[in-house]
Amino acid sequence: MNLASVLRTSAGLALCLLVALPAFSQIGGNLGAIGPSKGEVVGIIAGAAAGLTAVGILVYHETHKHPSITGCLSSGGDALTLQNEKDKKAYMLSGDSVALKAGQRVTLKGKKSKDTSGRSSFQVEKLIKDYGACNE
Repeated sequence: MNLASVLRTSAGLALCLLVALPAFSQIGGNLGAIGPSKGEVVGIIAGAAAGLTAVGILVYHETHKHPSITGCLSSGGDALTLQNEKDKKAYMLSGDSVALKAGQRVTLKGKKSKDTSGRSSFQVEKLIKDYGACNE
């Protein structure tokens, strides 16, 4: 091989490499990597975790709602009772019932339960709406 042949071969190889250089930008210059980068994997995992957390909070919030009941208040002994308009049951009220008076039609939010004698009771958490006097 003479010097001219070596130079011609070297120039041809250099030209091939120079022409192939723009192809590196299509794959990010990282010739050996296949698939997503570490940053992309971390982003996917963080997004999935945030989505699952949001779904979990939504499910917890929706399943732990306290019921509300609407009805007329009456005095029953030493406590107020409420006749629920939907199921027609009478509930003995406990909890935050200071602002409530017999003869009012109200909607209350709280927890339904039974007391030790088996009567239905309602632990008042909040007065939602006062409709005024009962129409009975």
